[in-house]
Amino acid sequence: MVSVAFFGSHPLGIECLDRLHAHSDIDVELVVTYPPDETHWWDGSVRDRAAALGYRTLPLADERDVLNVPVDYLLSVYYPNILDAELLDHPREAALNLHQAELPRYRGSNVFTHSILNARRDDHWRHGTTLHVMVEAVDEGPIVERRFVDITEADTARSLYEKTRAASVALFEEVLPAIVSGDVHERATPQREFDGARYFHAKSSLDGRKEIPVDRLADPDAATEVYDLVRALEFPPFEPAYTTIGDERVHLTTGEYERFRTE
Repeated sequence: MVSVAFFGSHPLGIECLDRLHAHSDIDVELVVTYPPDETHWWDGSVRDRAAALGYRTLPLADERDVLNVPVDYLLSVYYPNILDAELLDHPREAALNLHQAELPRYRGSNVFTHSILNARRDDHWRHGTTLHVMVEAVDEGPIVERRFVDITEADTARSLYEKTRAASVALFEEVLPAIVSGDVHERATPQREFDGARYFHAKSSLDGRKEIPVDRLADPDAATEVYDLVRALEFPPFEPAYTTIGDERVHLTTGEYERFRTE
């Protein structure tokens, strides 16, 4: 039997926790996630699901209590904190993270937006999800497995997020036998062995990019660039791209915005 400490959030965290619970050779020793009094843009709560499944839960502030619980693996899915060396070294086998982008291509934040923005320029019309070993340098550990989805010219950041979530669940479920057997160590491949462009984007990388001047909207030579920017900045329920006419802010969206905003 393999023991796991699960660190996670988002609907993807719930789905991955369900897969762990369903596996007969995995014991989830505890779950670390947001405390019950925090609200977020997404539906569902990893804490509530963990409690319903009978697991001990810890809030983010108490994450270091994991050091008192022997585990084989630490599994991270949309966990907001950067873990220190002591936590990463704590599991007997490995600390693993499910990163919602193609590594080593996209490290950091706002990955869906930047993947759309770069697709046409780089002629790289796919987005990935990656299970990798965690090391102190964020998103730089050896890669265990990747899956990909196509980026279309109709995708928004939110639709790409949804497609990637489905691919991530499939990847996670596929790799569970290798986690149980320990074969993840044989699969782990250093990132230096992968080719291609590499980007790192901080959480602040979209600051100031949402306002598109009216004269740029009117420029036919900028039409494709503006279209890609509008799609890349569309992630309901957050404010989309906009322009300002007089004193009025006018939002710029695709037809998909209302569907995701009301879900």
